[in-house]
Amino acid sequence: MSDLHKPSFIEKLSKKIFLFIWFFIKRTNPNAARRLLYWGITDQAFLTTVPRDSVLETHALGKTFQNPIGISAGFDTTFKYNDELVRIGFGFAEFGTFTYHKDRELEQTLFLSNQKAILVDTASWPNPGLQYLQKQLIDRRRLPHIAGISISSSIETEDKDNKEFYAMIEQDIIKSIQIVAPYCDFITLNLSHPNMPISNLIHMPFQLANLLHTMKDHIERHAPILTPKLVVKIPLETTDSNIPLLTDVFLQEGVDAVIISGFSGSKSQKQRLGNSHLKGFLTGKPIMEPSTLLLNKFYQASKGKITFIASGGVFNGEDAYRKICAGATLVQIHTALLYKGPDVANEINQKLALLLRQKGFKSVNEAVGSQYF
Repeated sequence: MSDLHKPSFIEKLSKKIFLFIWFFIKRTNPNAARRLLYWGITDQAFLTTVPRDSVLETHALGKTFQNPIGISAGFDTTFKYNDELVRIGFGFAEFGTFTYHKDRELEQTLFLSNQKAILVDTASWPNPGLQYLQKQLIDRRRLPHIAGISISSSIETEDKDNKEFYAMIEQDIIKSIQIVAPYCDFITLNLSHPNMPISNLIHMPFQLANLLHTMKDHIERHAPILTPKLVVKIPLETTDSNIPLLTDVFLQEGVDAVIISGFSGSKSQKQRLGNSHLKGFLTGKPIMEPSTLLLNKFYQASKGKITFIASGGVFNGEDAYRKICAGATLVQIHTALLYKGPDVANEINQKLALLLRQKGFKSVNEAVGSQYF
């Protein structure tokens, strides 16, 4: 192991003061704690020791990742913190989810429970719209870090079988690709929001295949040299009967990776946590097991021919290791950063490296899909 940065005494003291303030704020006002994290990342209030370990080097999407732990879409919806997130230990970052036009309010409302769960009170993907992000995208070109951009469409309709509606979605996605393709390493089509009509495409394999084919064509057209990879994010409520159909579509259309999965709208989970009266969607620890089981089912259905990125309920190295054994090559976190603070990526990576060695694996890639559930 080697360190990218060894904090000085003043930096360590600054970090302790920041964490002390942040700890108490997050217990009373999770939205304020989230804003404080943003400030701390920007101001480098918690510079940290970032370990490197050869066992964590991961090969995926035509890249070599320093480690497999990334930040998922939802944390940074303004494309500001790529460089800063790498400084606190993340191997990659995904930004957004962005829509072509500005969508609702910029800040989500968060409700934290004492069981490491978050209810996100949002009707769609709050973001400033891709038309407003040109400067951030141009600045991104100067950074060597691996970054993805999550895109989707907020176009709504009451008639979910309307062919003209899906043609409008396709045009919305094409316009987004034209903006982001030259500036990222992968583009994610986000189909994971239970409220948004675009998510119905997971039940419409023919139309989904057409959209993915169009996306691949336009990604190559608008970024012919450093062509971003195509990734799809699917919801937790994906049914078993849809798994073989979706797997065939992903293989047929050359999808480079699949993210499993988004947040849950499960009423039973809310009731168990005592939050059944709140609107919104559940993320965090309660979706760890169901999302891991779904991941493993997809991995088995694809016979290891698809790269999977795990998202949902990862809080420690053991969770990350379980996701990798279930079939994930890369792992994303979000809720854990809000709960555990800026050292969480390093903590996960250190434990993950230890587990990989204890189990006899020489790399992350060697452990992928090593366990069937």
